[in-house]
Amino acid sequence: MFFKSLVVFTFLATALATPVKRESTTCDFVMTPSEDRGVDALQHLLTLLPAVGRTVGETYPDTFITDVNTLVRHDDGTYDVHSVIEVTDVPAAEVAAVVEAWAGTVLINNPDIPGLDIEWAVGAANCN
Repeated sequence: MFFKSLVVFTFLATALATPVKRESTTCDFVMTPSEDRGVDALQHLLTLLPAVGRTVGETYPDTFITDVNTLVRHDDGTYDVHSVIEVTDVPAAEVAAVVEAWAGTVLINNPDIPGLDIEWAVGAANCN
């Protein structure tokens, strides 16, 4: 009995000690919001319910995602969006390939909450 308990304990200790793999990818977008509320309001919306993180989450459900965004507004109404994305146990190169495929598409912040349903047209996406 003691030996079986030791084997189970050793297996559990090894399984729990396995580190979670986290790689980040940095992506830069040129995006145009469906409603230009200004940098501060849009930055708050991206922080509160990020369109980028939400869309990554649809591709990789049941994973832990970290997404940090910063915005710079241009006079033509477009925004540079700088995003650092991590998806647990998914290689950064794979995440980058998925994200770069968004060029020419539209991301939605949150369609279910009035006021937070801003769409982001992705003009360009580049990750490294």
